Amino acid sequence: MLKFNYFPNVWKSPIVVPILKPGKLPYDPGNYRPISLLSALSKIAESVLLKKIIEATEGKLTPFQFGCRKQLSTVQQLLRLTETVKEGMDEGWDTGAVFLDIAKAFDRVWTDGLLYKLIMMRIPGGLVRLMATYLRGRRFAVRVGSDLSSESATDAGVAQESKIGPILFNIYVNDIPSPRNCQTLLCLFADDTAVMSTGESNKVMEDLNSYLEQLGKWLIMWKIKVNADKCLAVYFTRRRKVPDPSKLYRRAINWSKDTKYLGITLDSRLTYDKHITNVYKQTRSTKARLYPLLGRNSKLSLQNKLLLYKTILRPKMTYASPVWGAAAHSHIQKLEATQNIIARQIINAHWFIRNRYILKDLRLSPVISHIKNLVKKFFHSVDNHTNQAIKEIPTYDPSNPGKKKRPRALLLSGN
Repeated sequence: MLKFNYFPNVWKSPIVVPILKPGKLPYDPGNYRPISLLSALSKIAESVLLKKIIEATEGKLTPFQFGCRKQLSTVQQLLRLTETVKEGMDEGWDTGAVFLDIAKAFDRVWTDGLLYKLIMMRIPGGLVRLMATYLRGRRFAVRVGSDLSSESATDAGVAQESKIGPILFNIYVNDIPSPRNCQTLLCLFADDTAVMSTGESNKVMEDLNSYLEQLGKWLIMWKIKVNADKCLAVYFTRRRKVPDPSKLYRRAINWSKDTKYLGITLDSRLTYDKHITNVYKQTRSTKARLYPLLGRNSKLSLQNKLLLYKTILRPKMTYASPVWGAAAHSHIQKLEATQNIIARQIINAHWFIRNRYILKDLRLSPVISHIKNLVKKFFHSVDNHTNQAIKEIPTYDPSNPGKKKRPRALLLSGN
């Protein structure tokens, strides 16, 4: 493969299995997520290709893109977004943010355009020729149950389940227009895109709309389709009055009170009330499904029950907690109560035994203590990171009373 710069055709013909999206009607083909099943040899070959591509693109990808890159995560991107909003609020500024919904991002990548961008990034010629044979001439068949369709050609896109698909998408969107001023911020995690502008209320929308107009032209040029109906916008402010909504393709994107981005529900005042409530409900629902394993009639050992809690339930409760962990005590108490219920269920405790004794015997720290440990590790990595976008995250003195609701406040021993 590397010697002849050729990717065999038999390795690039996946079987696609459609999986119905949660809560969607089964009669609409658009409600299914296509999962590509590739051969084992193809995955091995892609592992080799992935290493070569990462070496060739090292240092050439935009620092705003955090998706599928080493030592970059959703939580870091969320921190970058929320700390910019909070810093603006502390200065008396507002932030307008638009969260774009890119339609079938991986499936609509323009193959010739991707090869052009590989050349413009000065990827070695042999690797570009190999990628041309990898991308072109792809075919697929669809399997539903035991039925298999005839093969069809793929004219665009990169395989979603392939190892190199995400990095190829990153390369394709790498030349996305950079904001022209420091008040406008671009947040990318693969195809999850957020555009935000911070400043005085009379200037925010001017900057935001200016960038969206520039972005719209780029999206059209590179054949990237955006579902305008599914895009959401949030105006982060403590004011009651909000300006006219922003526009993309001359179409207004109406303001919403909250939106979900990278797994976190962001409300217009960043209280995280709705997010923590949703996490509380989801955790209780998962706990109910795990009751046969965690309940009083379970045959599992105490050690295995604790392992289930620590690997399934607690990560669900504390995902991205370095971002929202400094929320109001009343919100965090919902999660503390959930842990207490689970702990009592695990040991089938009597009603008169206090929660703190149960946690002590199980060697479980309170949820807020666990969050603080996660926060310390997280900010240690953030403060020593080399990514330019992370370096530009606002810093502040967490001991300042005005910053007590900011994430770094959890680093203080008294909190």
